[in-house]
Amino acid sequence: MEWAKLLSGRRWGQRVPAAERGNAAGEEFRSAFDRDYGRILYSSSFRRLQDKTQVFPLGRNDYVRTRLTHSLETAHIGGRLGKIVGEKILARDAALRERGLRPSHFGSVVASACLAHDIGNPPFGHFGETAIEAALENARRRGDVPEDFPKKFEGNAQGFRLLTRTADSMAGKGLKLTAAVLGAFMKYPCSEKFSARKSGGISGKKFGFVEEDAAAARFVAEETGMLPCGNADGELAWKRHPLAFLTEAADDVSYLVADFEDAFVSKLISYASFREFLDPFISADERSRADSIAASEGAERAAQYVRAVAVGDGIREICRVFEEREDALLAGTQERTLLEDSAFAPAMKALRDFSLANVYNAREVAEIELMGFRVIEALFGFFSGWIREPHSPKGEKIALMIGGNALAAASATERTRFLLDYVSGMTDSFALATYRRLFGV
Repeated sequence: MEWAKLLSGRRWGQRVPAAERGNAAGEEFRSAFDRDYGRILYSSSFRRLQDKTQVFPLGRNDYVRTRLTHSLETAHIGGRLGKIVGEKILARDAALRERGLRPSHFGSVVASACLAHDIGNPPFGHFGETAIEAALENARRRGDVPEDFPKKFEGNAQGFRLLTRTADSMAGKGLKLTAAVLGAFMKYPCSEKFSARKSGGISGKKFGFVEEDAAAARFVAEETGMLPCGNADGELAWKRHPLAFLTEAADDVSYLVADFEDAFVSKLISYASFREFLDPFISADERSRADSIAASEGAERAAQYVRAVAVGDGIREICRVFEEREDALLAGTQERTLLEDSAFAPAMKALRDFSLANVYNAREVAEIELMGFRVIEALFGFFSGWIREPHSPKGEKIALMIGGNALAAASATERTRFLLDYVSGMTDSFALATYRRLFGV
């Protein structure tokens, strides 16, 4: 892959070809990639993240993060990663500089992809994906959902669908983002059929788009020069865009470190445990400084300091690994995350394992997730009768409620996809309020 193509400014989804073309077009005061950041930031799909669970659901307190604050923090980290990497790439490549590329372009691409990385996640955290899959299977058994409809629901693919098809569509499809930003967003640039074969390495662990959105995926891959790694009939797949590794790394650093801070503030873990698992990410001088802050200002202020320096040290290490592995990234042969190839790999694994046992699977978190499971399962089950019988009295009322009036003559597959769009787009509060209205709880 080549950076000149990977930074493509061509846009997907607009009806009239845009005036801006190329890598850094529309430079009057902001690049095409800066415009992408704004399009995502101002979209209704992004705003809904303010009421979607990160780890601690339904506003446990005002301090802990939602999907929206997590996404903003991830975008900040990603922007720094992209800019630093861009500086190193452009310092040695005069041809790219002559094309008008600047380090800020790399930063804006990664920041925009990071801002959108969770935009397709359903309500009630990652367990919401499991709830949707269970509801799909129940509906299939009742005959509401077509037998050949995919069994899996994937937040990454739903996010790609929002960005390229359903989010705030006006003159065209989706948000009309650049190929570069969409490429950096696609953590898993493959179809569900390809992913099911489990032979695509890191790029195919999950799927990144559904069949209906394959044309958009093909556009992104061809415009940016992503390397094919399958592309048999119905099994479209490409190697990751190199900047997708930075998007992934920014997310990993953000959620692991920040979720751990939230766990401490929420009293799920002690300050001693917080320090034990984050001390490997900071220097001896920084550890000493944290001890001083804890003694003079308290453990919570010290935890904020440790989180901040751990993120900063993580950024430097990720950039070092990216530079070291750049040839493999461009060749499509990188099969590990950047963090797995970093000096922090053992500490990150220990932190992840401890968080899985003591934070993500804490009893009070599990209780709320199970409540969310019940809400999603019940709502999808109630609405799914419309898929099979859109002209029944109940089906027509459901269509009015969810905005599916125009789909009465569409296929059952199209109605199923529309219902998935509707339910997965709900916020936690809206889903719970709808459940209470419909079931009288």
